Amino acid sequence: MTKIRITRRLNIIKITVCTLSIFCFSACSDFLDEKPQSEFTTEGTGEEDLTSKYLSISDAQAELQGAYNSFKDDIFQIENYMANDVQSDNCYVGGDGPNEEAQDLLKITATNSKVNMVWSQYQSMAGSATSVIENTRLMKPESATEQERKQVMAEAKFIRAWAYFDMVRLWGDLPLVLQLIPTITAENLEIWYPVMYPERTPEDKIYEQIIEDLDEAETISYLPSKSSGAFQATKGAAYGLLAKVYATRGKKSERDYGKVIDYCDKVIGEGYQLVDDFDALWDPDNKFTTESIFEVYYTAESPNWAYWTLLKEDDGSVTWRRYCTPTHDLINKFDKEKDVRYVSSITWKSVPYDTYWPADNYPLSYKIREKNSDIILMRLADFLLLKAEALVEIGQSGEAMDIVNKIRERAGLGASSLNREMSQADARLAVENERQLELYMEAQRWYDLLRNDRMLEVMRKHKDQKGNLIFSDLQEFRTKWPVPQEEMDKNTNLVQNEGY
Repeated sequence: MTKIRITRRLNIIKITVCTLSIFCFSACSDFLDEKPQSEFTTEGTGEEDLTSKYLSISDAQAELQGAYNSFKDDIFQIENYMANDVQSDNCYVGGDGPNEEAQDLLKITATNSKVNMVWSQYQSMAGSATSVIENTRLMKPESATEQERKQVMAEAKFIRAWAYFDMVRLWGDLPLVLQLIPTITAENLEIWYPVMYPERTPEDKIYEQIIEDLDEAETISYLPSKSSGAFQATKGAAYGLLAKVYATRGKKSERDYGKVIDYCDKVIGEGYQLVDDFDALWDPDNKFTTESIFEVYYTAESPNWAYWTLLKEDDGSVTWRRYCTPTHDLINKFDKEKDVRYVSSITWKSVPYDTYWPADNYPLSYKIREKNSDIILMRLADFLLLKAEALVEIGQSGEAMDIVNKIRERAGLGASSLNREMSQADARLAVENERQLELYMEAQRWYDLLRNDRMLEVMRKHKDQKGNLIFSDLQEFRTKWPVPQEEMDKNTNLVQNEGY
C-alpha cells in the first residue's frame, strides 16, 4: 500500500513538474533566464553536482544571521514555555485557545495546529543551518579563508544541533535531511524524492548526528570563547549543549555521566560567573551578564512579543488571559519569605478574570518583563545544577549538594543548607526541586522530567486549582508528541508515534 501511495504521489508531482515546464517554456523568455526554485529548500543549480550559491564569505555570514533569527520564532518566544512549563506542573495554560488547552491537559493530537507549527519551525531552523553548512562547504577556495569558512560552518552546526536536540526530545525518531536539494525536475524527481521525504531516522542516530555536529575538533575549536552572554554560538554554549545531550541520550542507567560532568566543567572553565543579584538577570537593560551564555537579543525597536503574551500590555494593564499562569503546586514549593527567586519569577496583579486564582490577586510569569527584554536560553546556573544531577548519579551526592547549596545561598536560603549526607534518592529529588525553582519559566521542567524518567510519577500527582488530580491515569505514550498529521499526509514514509 505504501509503495502504491508513493508511486501515485510521484506521478502526480511528475505531471505537475512537466506541466509547469511546458507553461514556463511557452510563457516568456525572460522568466526562463531565471534559475527555478524548489519549494523544498533553497535555490538549486539544476545540476546533480551542486555548487555554492555564495560568492563571498559575506554571503555566508548573511544567511547565517538568518539562521540565528530562528531563535526569534514562535518556538522560542512562547512554544518553548508551552512545551516545558505548561505541559508540566509549573504552569496552567493561562489563555483559552483549544490547541493550547490540549497541551495543558496532555491531550494533544496529530491535528493540533501547535504541534504542526513547532515541527515546521524546528525543521526550518535545521534546514536553514544545513543550507549555510553545505553552501559554505562548497564555496570556491578563493572566496574565503579556511578559518572564515570553518567558523561559519561551526556556528551553523551549533544551530542545527540545537534544533534537532529539541525535536528528538519531543518526537524521538525524526526525518533527517542533511543535504542540499537541487532544482526538482521530472527527470530527477525519483532520485530526490527519498531525500525530500525520508523515513524517520532512529532516535539514537539523531543523537549521533547532533554529537557529530558538535565535534570538538571540527566545530567547537572554531567557535569564539566568551565569558558573558552572547547571541552567538560560542564554545561555552556548544559545551553546554553537549552536556545536555549526554545527560539525555539513551537509557538513564546507561548514560555516561562522566562526560556530562566534563562538559559542564568546560562550560564553567570558560569563565562564566553567577551574578550576585538573581533579579538582575531579568532587568531588561542588563544584557549579556557574566551568568548568561546564550541570549537572544531584543530592543524596543526590534522587540520580543513574549512579554505581551505572558505578562501585560504596553501600558502595564492586563486585559485578557495571559499564558503560563503559575500553578498552585509550583507556588507552594517556594519559600515566599526568604527565596528571592519567588518575587523575581512571579508577580501578582489584579486582572479581569479568575480562571485559576482570585481576580484581585493573580500570579503572572515575570522573567520576560518588557518588549526589550532579552530571552536567556542558556545560563550558568543550569549547568551547575546539571553537574550536580550527574554527580548524584555517580554516587557523589555530597559534592552535588555543595553545588545546590551555592545556588540556594544566592537565592537567600543559605541558612537552610541541604545535608551533604543525604541518600542518593533524596539527593536526586533535591536537585530536581532546585532546578524547578531556579529555572522556572526558562523552558526546562518538562525536559528535566523526561530526562530523569519522572514525568509519569510527577504528573500523576499534579492537581488543578481545586486540588483535584488531573492525570491519575496518564499513559506512557504521552512522553512523546504525535507526528503532525499534515506531515504524515505529505510524507508517506513517516510512521506515527505509538498511541496517536
